[in-house]
Amino acid sequence: MKRRQSSRTMEWTRNILLILLAVIALVIFFNLDIMRHGDSVFTNSAKKRLKFSGALHYKDFTDKEIDRITDYIKVRKKLFKEIKIDAAPQDSYKKVSPSTQVLFEIHVTMADGFTFSTPVRRTQRAQLSKAIVSKLDKDVQAYLKLKKEGKNPTALINTM
Repeated sequence: MKRRQSSRTMEWTRNILLILLAVIALVIFFNLDIMRHGDSVFTNSAKKRLKFSGALHYKDFTDKEIDRITDYIKVRKKLFKEIKIDAAPQDSYKKVSPSTQVLFEIHVTMADGFTFSTPVRRTQRAQLSKAIVSKLDKDVQAYLKLKKEGKNPTALINTM
């Protein structure tokens, strides 16, 4: 009788430990957001906000270039609703190489509904992601300066 009682107790203990282990695994699995500072392992919100149009699409950029742009977006994710990059080689018949001249334009929709577009700019393909982040940062800084002054901007004058 005692052996049967201890067998049952061990079985209950084992089941409770397995349930606790499963709950802990689920908590860790679904709280991976903590490690990514709000961007889920399953849905990367910065990449969702970034769109490409024109001749150069998402697949034409390296992971390092995409990471450079999305890292900028992640830091300021509360500001942006959508960023659309329209990029195309200047000579559409020429093969794209790191020295190819690329024309790009950025269309931004801010979280508060304000939109702005940058004028078309030219850069080399190798410097494209750096130029995109640089121009985007310049315009966002101007937007933030206007907001800080208490103005509700309806248009943003872009400088080259």
